[in-house]
Amino acid sequence: MAFGVLLVMLLPTFFLLASRYQSLDERVRQLRPAPFVPAPSLDDLLAQVHQVVSDSTLQLQKVWAAEPEPTSGLVADYRVVRGNQVVYRLVMFRHDIACSVCRDVLAAALYDAGGDALVQILLLDYWEVRGERVNTTRFLHQFAGRSVATELTLESNVDGISGATFSAGGLVEQLNTAAAWVQEHSLETPISKGESL
Repeated sequence: MAFGVLLVMLLPTFFLLASRYQSLDERVRQLRPAPFVPAPSLDDLLAQVHQVVSDSTLQLQKVWAAEPEPTSGLVADYRVVRGNQVVYRLVMFRHDIACSVCRDVLAAALYDAGGDALVQILLLDYWEVRGERVNTTRFLHQFAGRSVATELTLESNVDGISGATFSAGGLVEQLNTAAAWVQEHSLETPISKGESL
């Protein structure tokens, strides 16, 4: 009988705690950042390349892809070919920004065929600060022609963007990672399936 009374008294407490736990779990889920923007499809990525180099005959061949896809780091490496000739190399990367009012960086670096110089940066997701899109045109153009041997440093040899410091810094950090990757892995060097930086 005493056990029954104890059970009747403790049961409502258990349900109260369980309901509070659910609401706490729901609050934690709301605080987690939204999933990062997925990498574009091969066709969408190729369309971006065509816009930058104005050559609709180019095709992409995947050389390597990170498994699983990281929240920060290199995502994939591609040959950009015209027929049997390698014309460019494309390295896609992302950078997770711990900022509640910023979008994460998702971009790709287009290099010349030898991997010696940067041709252009493809921004694969727009930058947004406090709900406003950031104009990145001037910022991205400063990278064209840069040697992969040159380490990039924001405010030293790279001009930043006012209001988008985290995004600009993340892009520069990942560009240095991509440049190191390109220098270490020529397109002729076999890359193991799970290898990642």
